[in-house]
Amino acid sequence: MEKLVEQLVAFPSSMDLSEAELSKQCNALLVNCLNKVSASNLASNVNGTNLLDLLNPARNSLSYIFVLAAKFDVGGRNALEVNWQYITSFLESFDPRQIKHAQREFRRVADAFCKHAAEIDRPILAVKPLKKAILHSNPSHFSFMHTLFTRLCLQAKCYRDALPVLEVDVFDFPASKSIKLDDVGGKGFEVGYRDVLEFYLYGGMLYAGVKKWRRALDYLSHTDFNEAIAAPGSACSIIQVEAYKKFVLIGLLLDGKVQFASCIQVPCRGLADCSKEPPALPKSTSIFSVRAYKALAKPYDSFAQVFKSGDAAQFRQEVELTSEQFRLDGNSGLAAQCMEAFRRMRIIALRDTYVTLGVHDIARKKFDATGRGGDVGSKEETERLILGMIERDEISASLSQSASDPALSQTTVHFDSNPIEEFRNLQALEEQIQRIVTLNKQVKQMDKNLGLTREYIQYALKQSKSAGGGNPSGGLMTMDSDMMELDYAPGWGDEDPEEAMMPDFED
Repeated sequence: MEKLVEQLVAFPSSMDLSEAELSKQCNALLVNCLNKVSASNLASNVNGTNLLDLLNPARNSLSYIFVLAAKFDVGGRNALEVNWQYITSFLESFDPRQIKHAQREFRRVADAFCKHAAEIDRPILAVKPLKKAILHSNPSHFSFMHTLFTRLCLQAKCYRDALPVLEVDVFDFPASKSIKLDDVGGKGFEVGYRDVLEFYLYGGMLYAGVKKWRRALDYLSHTDFNEAIAAPGSACSIIQVEAYKKFVLIGLLLDGKVQFASCIQVPCRGLADCSKEPPALPKSTSIFSVRAYKALAKPYDSFAQVFKSGDAAQFRQEVELTSEQFRLDGNSGLAAQCMEAFRRMRIIALRDTYVTLGVHDIARKKFDATGRGGDVGSKEETERLILGMIERDEISASLSQSASDPALSQTTVHFDSNPIEEFRNLQALEEQIQRIVTLNKQVKQMDKNLGLTREYIQYALKQSKSAGGGNPSGGLMTMDSDMMELDYAPGWGDEDPEEAMMPDFED
């Protein structure tokens, strides 16, 4: 046992090793030691001392994760509770380069850690360690931790804790068949397509929790790569349908102008082109998905259509018809905010017609659709609502009193000629420019990495041979356009994308 401890503590020989040298030492440790030692030996104490106390989670990460996994195998749930602090310390400080060689053990430990936190109804305990684990590895590289983390944040209602991870655009996805975990509850691959869909759905929900509607819409529709709504394939997952439902409601909250699946005329035999305005769904949304959204989300499309019409009486009727469906789907909160937003947006729309308008006249229009009763919709409550909108910069206006005596005074709203949206649009434009600069750098790096992949080289050689063995660069010149047409995402494996992803859509 002493010899085993010496081997584990002595690895690696230095913290300044190159990637190749560290990989070589990791493989040697796995072959000569860790894969040969039984779980009972790794889990046992050394002269009464926990083996984990002799290892450094930052330096001896590979050995540390194997010992943790062995303790779970031998001790089960009890071992998880006893070694909780060791797991926390490991997740906050492990070396990602070493853990690359123990993905199976790493996922087992992380899964068990998060599952236990959820089972004892304290998911918040796992949020901070997992956030640090993602951020100090490579947050732009998608891993199973992204989905685990966003799910935990939703369960713990830690919406703001999720932002540091969500703000990092993910642009690198591992191969779906890179690592099999056949002994871990049949989970299959280290990262599956469902993991990606769930991550974007949960991310959109977390952004909605902090009322960042634009970013929430990005996650639910067309973030950077294969997204929740516009995922490729000839089938539609229930996860995509759920994302679409939230997409419609959040789009209404953002600007009240969301367009939806019912606007799309699905190509069919002899049918004319749809005369309605083009939808705001991503261009890569498949016809199969559009059909599914039309069939499974009709109440949401109807709700959005009436919202856009601006007819308050009709909207109140629609609210009564759809409220139960929203409750069953768990979207009552978003729907209630849409009802509040409808009233505010109708008030904002008045500036297109009026320069000044009395508060009592606005109250008489009965824009409220919440049905809360009480003083909602009264002159006093309407005045408070408009004042709050002015303070939050939702509308550029001012209030004036006709008399000093409150009992005799009439409040008038003066709409300004320069809407506040001009400043907001400039601010949003600056943010978008910064994001585009960042994305441009990422795309260049991806293009460089793609040029070194086995798939790219094989394609280039094939093109060169088909051209009669001429200049190899001839094949390289056509690669970019062909790949763009295929919407090729590097690292998704060797088989046909649609065939490889179909099993994940069977929910």
